[in-house]
Amino acid sequence: MVFKILAEALRPPPKESISEWADKYRVLPSKGSAEPGRWRTDRTPYLREIMNVLSPMDDTKEVVFMKATQIGGTEIGNNVLFYYMDYYPCPMLQILHTEDIAKTHMRDKIIPSLKAMDRLRDKVIWAKSNQGGTTRTEVQFKGGSLKLGWAQTPSTFASMSRRIVICDDIDRWKDDVGNEGNPVALAKRRAAAFRNKKIFINSSPTLKGDSLIEEEFNETDQRHYFMPCPECGEFVRFEKEHFVYEYDEERGELTSDVKFCCPKCGSLIDESKKMEMMQKGKWIPLNPSASKKGYRLPAFYSPWFTWNEAFSEYVKALKKEKEGKFDFMKTWVNTIEALPYENKFEINELQIKVEDLLKRREKYKAEVPAGVRILTAGVDTQDDRFEVEVVGWGEGLESWSIDYKIIHGDPKDKATQEALDIYLQSVFEHESGNFMKIYAASVDTGGHRTQAVYEFCKKRYLRKVFAIKGSNKKDAPITTGRFSLNNKGKVPLFQIGVNAAKDEIYAALEVEEPGPMYCHFPNKDIYDEEYFKQLLAERRVNGIWKKVGRKRNEAIDVRVYARAALAIVGVDVDKLAKQDKYFFAKGISKSENKTRRKRILSKGI
Repeated sequence: MVFKILAEALRPPPKESISEWADKYRVLPSKGSAEPGRWRTDRTPYLREIMNVLSPMDDTKEVVFMKATQIGGTEIGNNVLFYYMDYYPCPMLQILHTEDIAKTHMRDKIIPSLKAMDRLRDKVIWAKSNQGGTTRTEVQFKGGSLKLGWAQTPSTFASMSRRIVICDDIDRWKDDVGNEGNPVALAKRRAAAFRNKKIFINSSPTLKGDSLIEEEFNETDQRHYFMPCPECGEFVRFEKEHFVYEYDEERGELTSDVKFCCPKCGSLIDESKKMEMMQKGKWIPLNPSASKKGYRLPAFYSPWFTWNEAFSEYVKALKKEKEGKFDFMKTWVNTIEALPYENKFEINELQIKVEDLLKRREKYKAEVPAGVRILTAGVDTQDDRFEVEVVGWGEGLESWSIDYKIIHGDPKDKATQEALDIYLQSVFEHESGNFMKIYAASVDTGGHRTQAVYEFCKKRYLRKVFAIKGSNKKDAPITTGRFSLNNKGKVPLFQIGVNAAKDEIYAALEVEEPGPMYCHFPNKDIYDEEYFKQLLAERRVNGIWKKVGRKRNEAIDVRVYARAALAIVGVDVDKLAKQDKYFFAKGISKSENKTRRKRILSKGI
C-alpha cells in the first residue's frame, strides 16, 4: 500500500490539455444538456483554445469570455473543474449569480456529470449519514474540494483561498457586495495566494459602460474567431453586418434564408458551410499588446442556434423598437451579438425643460381621453402621506396623466390606508361616456413603512394592488412578472427595474408629437411647475438615475410605479387597440363614484 501511494506521488503529471481530457472522459448529463452523452470539442471548435489556455501547462492565469447564450461558456468552467479534480486536485470555487442558481447547478449539472463519469465518481467523497462529504453546495474529493458560492453573499468572497476560481454570468452580479467593493475583484483575491492559479470569467454583456464583462474584456487582447472563407480562403469572422436577408418590415418577419456575405470577396455562404469553416478557424487578438487573454463570441457560431433563428429575433426586435419597446433589441444585442447595448436614451442633461411640459398641457374632452385603453396607478409611500398618480395607456405606450392625489396621514394608520383604498377604487369618465376603473396599482414598499404596506397590499392582491421594491441591478428589466414571498410580510413582492422604467419615461418625454410613447398632461392646477420639476428631477450618473439639485422627486417615482403596474399585469395595449377593447368599469354610476371620492381626505401638491 505504501509503495502504491509513493508511486502515485512520483508519477509525472499528465500532458493532456483540458480539451483532450474532455474528449476522452467528459459525459454530459441528460438533464439540462443540448446534446447529452460524450463531449466532443469538434462540435464547438471555438472552445478548444479557451480550455487549453486554462490548462496547467499554459502560463495564462486569467481568461475572460464575453459571449452569447447557447455557446457553451458554462461548460468550459465545468470542464476546467472536472479536469483539475481528476489530475490536479486542489481547492476550487465556482461563483454563480444567486443561491438558487448555484444549488440548481449543483443538482442538475455537477452531481449528474460526476455520477456519469467512472473516472471521477470514485474520487468523490459522497455524503453519508453523520460522516460529512459532498453537500448541496460543496463537492469533496480526494486531495481537494469544489465550493459553489453565489455573488449576493459577502461570505462567498471571504473564506479560504482557492487555486481555481470560476466566475459565471458576472453581469448579473451586484456592483458592490456587502459594501466591500467590486465582486469580480473580490473573487480574484480568492486565488491570489496561488502562483499557479486559474481564473475564468464569463458572461453575456449588458449596458455599454455599465457592464462588468465589458470592463474585463476591454483589458484583454480581445480575441475574435476568424475562419477561412470557403470561396476565397481569406480569414473572416461572423458579425451582424456581414449577413444578408430579406424581411417584411411591417410584420417583423424574415422572408428569405439568411446567408453570410464574405467581406473579402462578396460570396454568399450558406449556413451548411458553417461547421466546415469553424473547424479551420483560429482566435486572432485585435489588441495584441495586452497581456491578459480575452475572447468574444456571438451566437452566429452556435451549432444549436441557426442564422435564421438569430435574425428572426432581430427583425422582431426592430419592429418592437419602432413601437417604442427597446428591451427586445437590448436582449438581442446582449445575448446574440455578445455586445454591450448602447442605451439610446442615455441622457446626461435632459433636453426637455419644465417650461416645455407646462406648455404641453391640454384640455381633455373628458377625464379620460378617447385613446386610453387601460388605467394604472403608482403609489409612493412617505412617512406622512401616500402620493398617487393615475395614468392612462394607449397604443404604442402613448400615455395620459389622468389624476394626481396626495393622501395625508401616516401610512401605518388605518384611516390613511382606508383613504388610499377608496381612491384606488375610483372610476373615471371616459370620452366615450363609459367609466374606467384603475385596473392595477403598484405600491412602493421602501422607506420606513414597509410592514404597513405589506399588510395593505397582501389583502388586496386579488384586486391587482401590488407591493413593489426597486431592484438593486442597474440593468434589471421593468419587471420579470415574477414575485417573491421571501419577505417578512410573506406578501407577493415584485422587483422593479427602476432604471429601465426611467430610461423609457425620460425618452418618452422627449417625444414631441402625439403618437407612440408621447406623454399627455391635463390642464389641471395639480399639474403645475412643481409637478414638472419633480418629474424632471433626475439625471443619469454612472448608469444610475439620481436626483440632481432637488429634494423631491415623487412625480417621477409614481410615474415609474404606474408603468410597473402595467408591466406586472402583462397587458398588451397594442393588442387591445387592434381589438378595439377597453377596460371599462361595470355597474358603477357617476353619482356613486362622486360619493366615493368625497370620502377621501386629500389635497393636491
